[in-house]
Amino acid sequence: MAFDKLIKNGWIVDGTGASRVKGDIGIVGDEIAAIGNLDGAEAGEIVDAEGLVVCPGFIDVHVHSELALLGGPDRYAPLRMGVTTQLASPDGFSWAPLNGEQLKEMKDYLATFYEDDCIDASRAMSIDDLLALFRGSIPSNLVLQVPHGSIRQAVLNWETRPASDAEIATMSTITREWMERGAKAFATGLEYEPMRRADLRELVALSRTVAEYGGIYVAHQRGYADNIRTGCEETFAIGVQAGIPVHISHLTIDPMAASELERGAAQGADITFDMYPYPAGSTHLLLNLPPYAQEGNPREVRERLSGKSFRERIAGHVEQAFPLDRVRFASVGRPRAEENGSVPAPDWIASIRDWEGKLIGEVREQLGIGLTDLVCDLIVHTEYPSLMIFHWPEERYGYLEDSFKHPLHMVSTDGIYAGVSPHPRGFGTYPKIFREFVYDRGWLSLEQAVRKMTAYPAERFRIDRRGKLAKGYYADIAIFDPSRIRDRATFSEPRLQPEGVEHVLVNGRFAVKGGEIVPGNFGRIVQ
Repeated sequence: MAFDKLIKNGWIVDGTGASRVKGDIGIVGDEIAAIGNLDGAEAGEIVDAEGLVVCPGFIDVHVHSELALLGGPDRYAPLRMGVTTQLASPDGFSWAPLNGEQLKEMKDYLATFYEDDCIDASRAMSIDDLLALFRGSIPSNLVLQVPHGSIRQAVLNWETRPASDAEIATMSTITREWMERGAKAFATGLEYEPMRRADLRELVALSRTVAEYGGIYVAHQRGYADNIRTGCEETFAIGVQAGIPVHISHLTIDPMAASELERGAAQGADITFDMYPYPAGSTHLLLNLPPYAQEGNPREVRERLSGKSFRERIAGHVEQAFPLDRVRFASVGRPRAEENGSVPAPDWIASIRDWEGKLIGEVREQLGIGLTDLVCDLIVHTEYPSLMIFHWPEERYGYLEDSFKHPLHMVSTDGIYAGVSPHPRGFGTYPKIFREFVYDRGWLSLEQAVRKMTAYPAERFRIDRRGKLAKGYYADIAIFDPSRIRDRATFSEPRLQPEGVEHVLVNGRFAVKGGEIVPGNFGRIVQ
């Protein structure tokens, strides 16, 4: 037997949940050609994996990594954790298909989540234009999802009304175009504009189109935590009425959420969810304002928040929505150039980049101003708007265990690669789960954890020939040292690289070897 690459003597955890076995893996081209005892086999490259875990490359089902994969300091951050495949358009975010003016507005809106210089907003961007950016230019694989946000903007702009029958038909046509290009799911973010304005009729209609192709519905739903019933009722109704499996993004299993999942299953909904291993979330500053404050395009929001009377109207909400000791700045946008007739920016805007990593309470005390003015001025006078980290109250910490032990759970990072002090989940999630949840706390077995990261998401999202170690599957493989694997990223130093991930292969090519990145564009758009 002769192979291009041979991984010998490793503990093989194949992703299915089956017990680990000692063995070898032979690779030819981009595929696994053989698994088992391959003594006597020859290969161009041989890796001795004695004492190491050999498993499928991890699949991140919710991560804001698309543009980071094209370049910049965080390009290889997922690979350093063992992630070989990521899903695009989380929360329904995307830049296509949009005309030039729409693209400028969407790029402005998404600037919080994506630091980029690769989206040319001077012209229209079609679906094929967007996909061309990634072909041959990414170090790991990308799975497409239908992006509800850009589809709704393409048809209704930032309208705050339900779509007409004709508009839904046009959105369904665009949805079909995405599915024909290989999208696996319909992704929406119903607490973000302009998706927040969609009604059940629109969501069911678009989901039915996706269901024709065997896809699933993926939701940052309209309610979590205290509003979990509102969010879940809509999600389950979509699943049942559209005849489509549903997947809930970044769901924490507290008693109310657990009850809702049971209720949804009783109604006939086919449900899964994902969650990351940190008791803190991250999103833009705007999301914690009342829904009516977020209406419209970025320019309209800035104009609204400039008004003194409007600020007085939302002050009570802001005081409740931003706990001073639990909300941290991950990134702050650059100051905007003042426009003719606009309200002048306060003097402190010039020093905002020093705030990254600080609590909002520290900044408020330093400036000696009201919280509502601080929040509104940041949105009005900076590039749109700041990225925040929202730490959970301590009484919710225990729900991480319930989330990860739940049989419908799979792993995600919800990583955001922007700013000086982003959430560490984009840099430490997978090693953290092994070190802390498997080896230290014993919440999961090694085999259970690997399944939640590999075969389970591959099966759910119909990612063919990935997510398992099996003959004929693509050679996306992570190899780590169980005695050394750990995360090092913290909220104060979020970009510290993990330890113990020794080798990572993407489509049969070493992307990490001996713990070091092998530069190259080995990833593909998965069909």
